[in-house]
Amino acid sequence: MDRKLHVHFMGIGGSGMAPIAVIAKKSGFDVSGCDYNETSYYSDALRDSKIDIKLGHSADHLEGVDILAVTPAVFDINPNHPEIALARKRNILMTWQEFMGKYLQKDKFLVAVAGTHGKSTTTVLTGLALEAGGLDPIVEAGTIYKPWGGGFRIADSKYFVCEADEFNCNFLNYSPSLIIINNIEMDHPEFFKDFTEFKLAFKKFITNMKHPGTLVVNEESEGIRDVLIEMKDWLQEKNVKVIGYYLKHKFDFPFRVEYKGEIMSIVEEGVDFDVYGPNFKESFKLGLLGAHNVSNSLGVLSAAIELGINLETLKEVFQKYKGIGRRTELIAEVNKIKVFDDYGHHPTAIAAVLDTFKTIYSDKKVYAVVEPHQISRLKLFPEEFIAALNYADEAIVTKTYVGREINKNLEPVDMNSLVSKVDAGKATYIEDFNNVADVISSKAKQGDIIIVFGAGNSHKLTKLIVECLRKTKFYENFQIKLSTSTRHYF
Repeated sequence: MDRKLHVHFMGIGGSGMAPIAVIAKKSGFDVSGCDYNETSYYSDALRDSKIDIKLGHSADHLEGVDILAVTPAVFDINPNHPEIALARKRNILMTWQEFMGKYLQKDKFLVAVAGTHGKSTTTVLTGLALEAGGLDPIVEAGTIYKPWGGGFRIADSKYFVCEADEFNCNFLNYSPSLIIINNIEMDHPEFFKDFTEFKLAFKKFITNMKHPGTLVVNEESEGIRDVLIEMKDWLQEKNVKVIGYYLKHKFDFPFRVEYKGEIMSIVEEGVDFDVYGPNFKESFKLGLLGAHNVSNSLGVLSAAIELGINLETLKEVFQKYKGIGRRTELIAEVNKIKVFDDYGHHPTAIAAVLDTFKTIYSDKKVYAVVEPHQISRLKLFPEEFIAALNYADEAIVTKTYVGREINKNLEPVDMNSLVSKVDAGKATYIEDFNNVADVISSKAKQGDIIIVFGAGNSHKLTKLIVECLRKTKFYENFQIKLSTSTRHYF
């Protein structure tokens, strides 16, 4: 290039866009951005990288800009914004996923991690496995991994590991050499009309693979089974190496290689499990909780072995991995009350986390505080949402985060009616965050566990709860000490 291309990110504080902006700057692009919010959960890395960020959106931002990269959500929220309109007129408009696929992943050996659940956790663990194996990968994930300083790993490498999101068919911008698919379960009803269309997107994604490619899949996912059956002839014709993994239920399919996991114990520090491969049986420790994370780690193991990484290296990586930001992240412990923040917003993910916690902490009271994510998802999964809440000892549901559905004029769900269907006395609906924090902090006792779920503003609610607990418990402890110290006067 005679000069650096200048890419401007509109909505730069988002979970996916922030790491891509940092990677783009480290890759030699001129980078700037804008956002309605001065700070976000992901903005520290942007400031550390000295990226110029403007507050608000304006067509004036496009002076000297070669590419305007946006989140696909903007096309639902404000498709005719002057900044968007001018970029479209100048033919410089693309999604950040298009930018990543066209520019940052060019000529790379791409490892793409897809699936309805567990993408971010699996993407970072894959990156760590490749890092420990000496492959020095570039990594992009829509999260924060604190040792990296964000949802990215910077390197000068032929290997690129990315989170491949199905919403808006974003992952069709990528051409992977190796794909990991954790699961395929219906989601994003605001975009996909039904499960058939949802699975079709994954089939198209698989056909984008560079050949000969490797496809690593969870055999226990019904959606994946459907896709494998429908693509069997194509996979064989293209000589795709299909690798399967499972915990309990094997799928009858001509896999080239299979790995079976068997959970031995789940404790507060993590999970012990055995892996049976073609020529080995080995024991592993994973620093994460839950059978779902063991399943995710089997996908990583399958891919890593394919890339030549040895088992001893993987054992060390798995044991040290304690997870990523907002994935069952312990935020604080106040008066022996543990407060966790979790990105879970699909009922399957919420149920998996709560089930794990109730298994490990069977003698503790577990509260679920849930910010539902988008009206269409609630309407698609009402029974599943109710079933997920029943895993908690007590639940508080708060106002639904509408997000990109804000202009769709959808009829809201009657939340009081919905929570009334949860087992008697288990769930209440409280709309205001401050009221939620007040109620939960007054109820929680020593030893209790609070898990806040959501992908919208729920991380702010988590902080409110911690602040309220600290005030409430300080006041309670002060009262106890005051009573004790003055008892002899009365």
